[in-house]
Formats: sequence, structure tokens, C-alpha cells
Amino acid sequence: MIHYITLRVTAHATEDRDRVISALKFLLPDVIRNSSDIDEQINSMVVEGHYGNLMALYSLDFKRKAETSALMNRLVSELSKSQRDELFRQLDERLDDQLMLHLRFSKQEAYSGKLVTESSSDAIAVKIKIATYPKDRNKALEMLEDFFEQI
Repeated sequence: MIHYITLRVTAHATEDRDRVISALKFLLPDVIRNSSDIDEQINSMVVEGHYGNLMALYSLDFKRKAETSALMNRLVSELSKSQRDELFRQLDERLDDQLMLHLRFSKQEAYSGKLVTESSSDAIAVKIKIATYPKDRNKALEMLEDFFEQI
């Protein structure tokens, strides 16, 4: 069902980078979060913002089926019922023509140990590439709806 999942977060100059990384890791299921090489898997890059401010970008990519399944299950099952229902209603809007499902989660809430969806751009962005062959957006939506109904 899933080709890959990418998580990405920005740490602004005013933010504690360790806290931002901690929030990013919170989204991960225990089996991934507690792996011995998780810190080495986090890609980082320092970039300059529009006003010359420096920011750090952190990202994680997952391609193995066991990891993508565990991560997808965590991201959906750990949400409140109302948030799951809201995401379910928004699946059509959140799935682009390239079959990429776009989600955002609050950095602050994740750091506090809560998984909460977010609409602002200052969030942990999650991109989930849905696999269908041949490429079919309606089939991808159907697969996602089935997944949400099973949780």
C-alpha cells in the first residue's frame, strides 16, 4: 500500500534543536524510535530563511514495508477519534495527483507526548507515497479509506 514515508521538520533559530528532534522522534513507533541507529538516520541541513535567518531542516525516510506499516499505524491509530474522522473526511483533499498523502502534526504537542494534527506550516510534515499499479488516484483513495475504517 505504501512506497515510502518522509517526515520533515524545521528548527528555527529560536528553537531548541534537540527538542525539535525529540518531537520528530515522538511520531515514530517504538520499534523504530528505539533502534540503535535512529540518530544516524536523521538527515539534517542548515538553510537560510527568507530574511537571512538560519534554520535546520531534519528529515527521515522510510521505505521498508515493516517500517512504513508500523509508522502509518501509529500516525493514524494514536490520533483521537475526532481527528481520525476529520482526516478521513479530508483524504481526497490531502491526496495529490502523484498519490502523495500530506499530513502535518504539531511540533509542540509531539514534544509534550501528544499526537495532534496541525494546519500551520510550522509543523512536522509527513508525506506518504501510496502505491497502486497502475497509478490510480481513485484506487489509492479507496485503499486509504479501507485503512482508516480498519483502525
